[in-house]
Amino acid sequence: MCHAADEAGLDPDRLSFTRSLRVIRRQVTDQAAFPPRRLKKATKATITEILEKINRRRHRTYPRVVKRARHNSYRVKRATDTGTKHDGPPTVELRRVA
Repeated sequence: MCHAADEAGLDPDRLSFTRSLRVIRRQVTDQAAFPPRRLKKATKATITEILEKINRRRHRTYPRVVKRARHNSYRVKRATDTGTKHDGPPTVELRRVA
């Protein structure tokens, strides 16, 4: 997955783990008896199929809550706990501390 994301210039979090796992399993079973000289072609086909569907990030946030009280530090969900939609992705500003 990381190799496919690097080739496409994407964050690996944008690729579906489940989809990638299914593609790889299918390629392994389909190519079980392939000769080693076809490894590059099989790898390229696998990466291409993994990159066919990229998850787009939805710009939203939700408060950290649980539905029922248990033995944890999160508070119980209330009716007023709703998500917040944002116009774009969050920005991170790095500063050097002298």
